[in-house]
Amino acid sequence: MAIPTIKLKPQRPERLTHPWIYDNEIGAGPGADFTNGGLVRVLDARGKTLGVGYLNSRSKIAVRYLTRKNVPVDDAFWRARVQAAFDYRAARYAADGGAPPAYRLIHGESDGIPGLVVDIYQDFAVAQFLALGLEPWRDVLVQSIAEITGVRGVYERSDSTVRKLEGLEEQTGVLWGEEPPEIVEFEHDGSILLADVKTGGKTGLFLDQIDNQRAAAREAVGRTVLNCFSYTGLFSLRAARLGAKSVIDVESSVAFNAVNAKQWERNGLDVPHEIVSENVFDYLRARDRFADKFDMIVLDPPAFTKNRASREGAVRGYNEINRTALHCLRPNGVLVTCSCSHHLSTAEFREIVESAAADAGRSLRLIAQRGQPPDHPVLLSAPESEYLKCLILAVD
Repeated sequence: MAIPTIKLKPQRPERLTHPWIYDNEIGAGPGADFTNGGLVRVLDARGKTLGVGYLNSRSKIAVRYLTRKNVPVDDAFWRARVQAAFDYRAARYAADGGAPPAYRLIHGESDGIPGLVVDIYQDFAVAQFLALGLEPWRDVLVQSIAEITGVRGVYERSDSTVRKLEGLEEQTGVLWGEEPPEIVEFEHDGSILLADVKTGGKTGLFLDQIDNQRAAAREAVGRTVLNCFSYTGLFSLRAARLGAKSVIDVESSVAFNAVNAKQWERNGLDVPHEIVSENVFDYLRARDRFADKFDMIVLDPPAFTKNRASREGAVRGYNEINRTALHCLRPNGVLVTCSCSHHLSTAEFREIVESAAADAGRSLRLIAQRGQPPDHPVLLSAPESEYLKCLILAVD
């Protein structure tokens, strides 16, 4: 069956390899009878075929490429993509004896399935369908995920606001097999972790931070630790497991804190632990006025900017939170500071933290600079896929 075509305006060289086409880059096509979410063949300004993708004229990201090759996009195509994503993770974790009990199976464009995120939690897969073009292929994708991974159930968490940008309603529920429990429990690095896959953040946990949590915990031995924007407290749990003297978690969400408390109880640790339900900025400003300081502070905030228009405000926010945290650290302390804003590069984030240190009158030495784990791969032709930054710093 013939695929409708679109023709692009002249593009800069770097745009020719990017997996997205913005709405203002399309010169002509695909025709008035085209249904959004369908496939289109992409031609450059001279008429040369660049590939096939799905188009949504209601979205700023109008086209998401699926393939640059002359291959049919059918059920076999999608199953092969899911299998390739599974095999990629198997290769990355082969030296560990296999994948961990929780990991990211599909990471959107980086796995050639734009708009799809799938995380595995023990025996359940949790999926987010975030692009209109995925809707016609739901059944084959869900069936492929179930068959290839061997999970007991596939649960949908398409409750992200990104869906609205695609003209889609948010939706959740069982897609295949068994319904997951309210809390999925699994063992990892000797700890029992809890994931609220139905109503928690993202798909239940922020799996991209697991390796960074491990690295940060190595610096926590014998230290008093303050974990800010703690979510369910995994930075703190791992720090306590490796020898932290005490930990305090600060998180504004009462629901997340309830999971944190239950998780701490399930692990039976005797390290002093306090959970504070408060705005982090307010908490740090208040602590700055007291002489009692911390040996280690973790900052893992949500993205302060999700578009370029709010970038300036985000820079101020990152500066303030890092500057205030540095005021609350003892000499020879450790600061673990993170950003998941892809509109800030690693170099820009480092400059912000360095500026905050200068404002606070502190000197920083870089212990480690970290990013995303191997199950959240960065696609080099898509700078947006590299979003996570984690700096572990010695503070004089």
